[in-house]
Amino acid sequence: MARISRRHILRAANASILAAALAMPTGLTIAAADSERLSGGHVGVPARTTAPPPSPPSPPIDPTEPTTSPTSPPDSAPSSEPSDPPDPRTSDTSEPSDPGSDTGSDTGDTHGQTPEVPPEQKAEIDKATAALNREKERVPEELVSTVEELITIVGTVEDPRTSPQDRQGVVETAESLSTALAAISAPATPSGLRKELTTIVRQGTSTLEAVNGPETPTEERSMLILVVKRTTSTLEMVCDPRTPQDVRAQMIAIVQDTTYAAERSQDGADAGSVDASRNAPESESPKQFTRNNLVPASSSPDIMQDRRTPPKEREQLGHITRQVSALLKKISDPRTSQDERSEARKELDDKSARMKDQQQQSVSAQERPQESLGKAAAFCTSAIFESTPESTLVRRLNSLVPPQWKNEGVKDFWKAEDMSNDMLKVHAQLRNNEQSRGPFEIVRLITELAELVPHDRLFGDLSGAAFACEQTAKYLDEEFGVTAGTWLTRAGD
Repeated sequence: MARISRRHILRAANASILAAALAMPTGLTIAAADSERLSGGHVGVPARTTAPPPSPPSPPIDPTEPTTSPTSPPDSAPSSEPSDPPDPRTSDTSEPSDPGSDTGSDTGDTHGQTPEVPPEQKAEIDKATAALNREKERVPEELVSTVEELITIVGTVEDPRTSPQDRQGVVETAESLSTALAAISAPATPSGLRKELTTIVRQGTSTLEAVNGPETPTEERSMLILVVKRTTSTLEMVCDPRTPQDVRAQMIAIVQDTTYAAERSQDGADAGSVDASRNAPESESPKQFTRNNLVPASSSPDIMQDRRTPPKEREQLGHITRQVSALLKKISDPRTSQDERSEARKELDDKSARMKDQQQQSVSAQERPQESLGKAAAFCTSAIFESTPESTLVRRLNSLVPPQWKNEGVKDFWKAEDMSNDMLKVHAQLRNNEQSRGPFEIVRLITELAELVPHDRLFGDLSGAAFACEQTAKYLDEEFGVTAGTWLTRAGD
């Protein structure tokens, strides 16, 4: 999921053509655009995609050999919290893995070891910090303190106890905000767009600070970092001068509303599992209800920024997601009356269902390559690791983990890597802060994971990675005669 270097390239390219392409009245409104207003074509610079990066086959790994060498997943955010005491039922502190190598020389005795940030993630932190420092010298004076705050937030994830998923989410969010900062500083950027981007940078930084704080429960923090990362991912397209004005307006509104709802969800947030009340909406408090709807809403921006999404599908997805994000903001606003909030929740149920249908339609309309079973399964698994509460993963996968993992206890499932069409290499952090990789049978792993994410939540939870899960389910059905939950049914029941 390494996306940082391309953003810097795009920032330079976009800045050079802002004068010609953005010198127009912007008048960007927050209202949703009608579907007929989008042009039939969309030409722009290539954006990040959700296709799994190619990975060479690796030999089987000895599950008893600790390593510090995973590679960065397409998306990552399973939870961890530095201040939490060890508890096998929940995720807590996590020492990130090293994405930079594939050899481990540890002996297996980690007693007394000092955890370190993996070199590749350390390089990404340094790159993000350097970019923000450059932008700090260019932005208007009123934004300097915001950029300094963002630099401080990025610095906090250098703590080796931060989970690799949370670290990646914070760094990628900072990179997206850095793209907006570059556009703000560009002399030719229209004043209307500059004002909108300034609001987004301030709000995004404030939200990131709120959700990344130690007072936020571990699993909620990981979920909200994922939401902010996905939502701000559209800033690359927002700042692209070739993006149609209607689509830009939709994206800006979605970013502002969703980050507002994410930040407000931390005001007196309810304790407990993020996932516990998803199937019992009548028992949800307003804040739980908001948080449990944020992940599906954040999947839409992730799909919209994918250049493989056809323009018409992007516009339609933006239209319905704009309505969902507006309702989430209304429900989160403390000035909303109880009657208004209750009415908005009812309306949100209907809008969210329509949004999820459109998410599936938009992803299905993309032109995606046919991947091997191993690659599709790895991409699907990594996305589920990212979006599913760690305590849920630990309980579900306990019977599959290697013996040493059972002895130590798994703290953090990070990601999966393609080994063959039968096996995946799973990267995890154990409770003794040891980084370990172990082989998992694809059939057993996927069938367990399919029980955690039914089809009706597949695209809302996993965004474009849901396509890989469906592709994996087809392989299992055709080659092994195995059913992966409800992934091959449209109704999901």
